[in-house]
Amino acid sequence: MKGKKISKEKKKTIVSIIVVVFAVAMILVATFVPFYHVEGDAMANTMNNGDLVCVHKTKDIQKGDVIAFYYNNKVLVRRVIGVSNDKISIDQSGNVSVNGTKIKEDYTSDKGDLKNRDIVYPYTVDADKYFVLGDHRSRSVDSRVKALGCVTSKQIIGKVILTIWPLPHFGVH
Repeated sequence: MKGKKISKEKKKTIVSIIVVVFAVAMILVATFVPFYHVEGDAMANTMNNGDLVCVHKTKDIQKGDVIAFYYNNKVLVRRVIGVSNDKISIDQSGNVSVNGTKIKEDYTSDKGDLKNRDIVYPYTVDADKYFVLGDHRSRSVDSRVKALGCVTSKQIIGKVILTIWPLPHFGVH
């Protein structure tokens, strides 16, 4: 009889430990690696409307990173094209140059054009700001529009590191 009681107590202890470890793990994940749903087509084909992405909270942002940031009480996802003091140019065909060098953009689903964009090129990125573009340029509100402009470090949540849902879109960024 005594052996069964000890066994039940051990089971309760093990279950309690598992629950606590799981709760702590979930708090850490929610704090340091939050998840967001992608809304809209601005990042198609890299990410699609409804994709669930994992974001690493960091301020170590480099050119080419896909970031999540706050804008008008929404979370937007865009690609960093330029950083402090970079000179950005976009020609009539949508080709992007940074500091006079045309960048290779295999990830774009279209390059868009200069219509409905209100900044003047070449555009110099202010200190501590990031020039961001969507990968589907004709559908993207991004740094080409003065209303959004360049993103400040205060707006940045972090780097998008992983698409986790739906499973066919699963992948590292």
